[in-house]
Amino acid sequence: MTLTVCIPVYNQDITGLVYSLIKQTKLTNGFANIVVLDDHSETAFHQKNSVLSKEVTYIRLDSNIGRSKIRNKFLEYTDADYLLFIDCDSSIIDDSYIPCYQQYLEQHHPSVVVGSSVYQNEPPARLYSLRWTYGSKVESESYEKRRRKSNTTFKTNNFIISKECFHKVSFNEELRGYGHEDTLFGYELNKNNIEIKQLNNPVLNGELDTNEEFLLKTEEGLSNLLKAWRITSFDSQLLENVKILKYYTKYKDSIFLKGLYLLIRRPSRYLLSAGWSSIVLFNFYKLGYLIQLNSTKG
Repeated sequence: MTLTVCIPVYNQDITGLVYSLIKQTKLTNGFANIVVLDDHSETAFHQKNSVLSKEVTYIRLDSNIGRSKIRNKFLEYTDADYLLFIDCDSSIIDDSYIPCYQQYLEQHHPSVVVGSSVYQNEPPARLYSLRWTYGSKVESESYEKRRRKSNTTFKTNNFIISKECFHKVSFNEELRGYGHEDTLFGYELNKNNIEIKQLNNPVLNGELDTNEEFLLKTEEGLSNLLKAWRITSFDSQLLENVKILKYYTKYKDSIFLKGLYLLIRRPSRYLLSAGWSSIVLFNFYKLGYLIQLNSTKG
């Protein structure tokens, strides 16, 4: 049994992440290797990361192909039985990270297993508070909670998929921008009756977006969410698994909500950008933005 650690990278220094993984893969007696695909990063980042080519497979693509397509492309560069995907802004926090996966795969032979990710315990500077608050309080679910709703909990950071399964279910390349490629991929796994296993083997989300960066990514992600729902032909199964879509279908025709959002859109966005990291306000902003986005698109 073999494993390829797959790291898609764009404009990120990943030398620390890769060197920490190299230490662990060298102790696995050929079980694991590392492949890095650079999605045409800027020259400065490419120069920093290209030193890794001495120890791992490092390939810089000729053009930027997007978050979904680059993940599918890893199949061209590995013959391993399993592929482990790690986001490029992650950090390894356990010296037994790779051995933990090796033991689990050899014992259970899963199709898909999610190791999850966590955020730092200490609150960051106010400039980064929104991403940290939402990530640590909403996105980073405990292992026990993930197990209880295993097949509705899927994130692209830190998961393993068998090569056989990945040939059957791939990332939908119609989604090119940021966000919800994991939502659509998890939906496809469910539609194909592929069980998603959960494991307590997290990585650290090492890089926090500023409040403004996170808001921009959230807005792009909401656009992708509407596109993903259209791709599924508005399947109710996706609706049940994505809470904001359920609220959207309930309130999308509400004249009162549309008016309220237009009234407080700018001040609420200003507060969120300034570091007032209220989950309630953020969720309302997302819902209003989604409704307004759909109305704008007609």
